[in-house]
Amino acid sequence: MDMSPASQSKSQSTGNRRADRRSYDAQIQFRKGVKRATVKLRDISQLGARVAGVFLVHEDDHFYLTLPGLAAIEARVAWVAQFEFGCEFIQPLNPVILESIIARR
Repeated sequence: MDMSPASQSKSQSTGNRRADRRSYDAQIQFRKGVKRATVKLRDISQLGARVAGVFLVHEDDHFYLTLPGLAAIEARVAWVAQFEFGCEFIQPLNPVILESIIARR
């Protein structure tokens, strides 16, 4: 395991996550099969997001999120805790697209 200062600072800055999370408080569209709902996006990174206010989901469920101005993004549920869940995007977001999403708040 690499414990060099560079690897330690990266681990600390991401909270032991694979990518930095960015706070993002917005209503977006959720679709799983024929079910649709408006949900709240709490934070987002290139690799995934934290979502609140959706009906029952389970780990490894696949679904789509639609953010304003973008095509639907396919994702899978990584964890579930009460009325929130974390998801992993099937295709990571391009950093330029992520910055565009954050700028639209």
